[in-house]
Amino acid sequence: MSVLRKADLTTGSYAKGAFALAMAVAFVAVARAGSAKDADAGKEFAMKACSPCHLVGAHPSGARASHRAGPAFADIARSSKAAPEALRDFLHSTQNGVSHPLNMPNPHLTEEQIHLISAYLSSLRNSR
Repeated sequence: MSVLRKADLTTGSYAKGAFALAMAVAFVAVARAGSAKDADAGKEFAMKACSPCHLVGAHPSGARASHRAGPAFADIARSSKAAPEALRDFLHSTQNGVSHPLNMPNPHLTEEQIHLISAYLSSLRNSR
């Protein structure tokens, strides 16, 4: 408690400081997702990991090869599932099961891999 005075805890200054810190962290995370370097790395990773089921490159909207089970990344980029938090939640969960055996399986991606895919999807969304 050497940094924070007891009075700060009772007046709400601590909560305001914590909120400001959280907002700063969120701002940095959003800026990071938009970096071109991360978007390029995300595209490269997605080409390796996601292309068996998804069209990863900038393809026309609605384009889908008959052997590809998932939607094109260009279509995903325009959906609400491409927001960083929604994408993280989606990719950390299993989408298939007994009742939906052909849905996307949990790819077991790291946080960094999800960040890179998110940056790439963000670049696709922003390029339109």
